[in-house]
Amino acid sequence: MIFDVNDIVRKLSFKKLRKIELIHYFSATITFKRNKTHQGVLFNCCAAYEMIRTLTYLSCFLIMSCQPKKNDSVYGELDNSDSLTTKIRLEKNQIDTLLNTEDYLIIGDKRAKVKIVDNNEVEDFPTFKILLEYKNDVIIGENIVYDKLKIYKKYHPQTTFKDYPSEVYKGKLAEPDFSTEPDAKHFRTRINNECANGINFAGQYTLVIWGCGSPCQSGVVVNRKTGEIFGGYGTSLGSEFKKDSKMIIRNIGALDTSTKLIEVCAYCEVNHEIWTGTEFEEVQ
Repeated sequence: MIFDVNDIVRKLSFKKLRKIELIHYFSATITFKRNKTHQGVLFNCCAAYEMIRTLTYLSCFLIMSCQPKKNDSVYGELDNSDSLTTKIRLEKNQIDTLLNTEDYLIIGDKRAKVKIVDNNEVEDFPTFKILLEYKNDVIIGENIVYDKLKIYKKYHPQTTFKDYPSEVYKGKLAEPDFSTEPDAKHFRTRINNECANGINFAGQYTLVIWGCGSPCQSGVVVNRKTGEIFGGYGTSLGSEFKKDSKMIIRNIGALDTSTKLIEVCAYCEVNHEIWTGTEFEEVQ
């Protein structure tokens, strides 16, 4: 069956059409009327409807492609920059200084509570959990948000390299005697190579260090006058030492030299020790 333009406009239900479809129907109607005045052409209803629907879909596609994308983040209507700003602001408001003493600086969620106590005082705070033990101190807390907690030990050195000077030996250097430390034979190449560089510690010794995992360093001390080898060296975060001093600072890597803060962890104790000639002895 065929309809003229007026039939198309009259028979199709506009209530079920979107506004943009109405626009195309009216546009088509005007065109059809113009053609009708010249030749009285009748159009097939189905063909006209398909043409109009195609124009509608094309218009919708063009309009939708120009719309800004919605942000799917947890911040809803905020754009990315607003989300980041809001997140930083919230985190900043939640972080606070929990403890600031002569020896410690602890920061974390403002709802948390922390204390520094001795071992025999822990039971006096049943609602607190042990967070960390550092040397003789026990750090306890409650309502802790662990990913926001930072514990720093303030570095107050009481000894320096100059307090324990050693005169540097200038005589003939003895080769390592592996019979004095049998386990050192497993690292013969490393020890020989380092000894070839001369004295680097405590006036007459070569301190040889190698990795033993992460974080872990092991090593030996070689007496360059006698060749005797001593074991017992070990650290987690490296050491600082000098060829003209008996002192060594273990785990120096835990220290932030600009702030003089040590971020406390189970293997981050920074110790000042001296070499007695056969072993290391802690002085601070």
